[in-house]
Amino acid sequence: MKQDDILIKDGVLYILDEFEGAVFKFTGRGKGNFCEVKFKGGKPYKVECITNIAMEAYLGGEIITKEEYEKY
Repeated sequence: MKQDDILIKDGVLYILDEFEGAVFKFTGRGKGNFCEVKFKGGKPYKVECITNIAMEAYLGGEIITKEEYEKY
């Protein structure tokens, strides 16, 4: 399934960007255009989805599960 399809169907998409060593949570909901990014062992924080790091993860990252996101 493609990223857009999952985001529309489930309302949330989790992605691993191995190059950046980060995981992302895209929701497509809420005020503004933000997603969460979390680096290994860190706490998640919001970034704009149009930033380079978020867009590169969305387009080229690996889709993961919620559990994998939370463990990262």
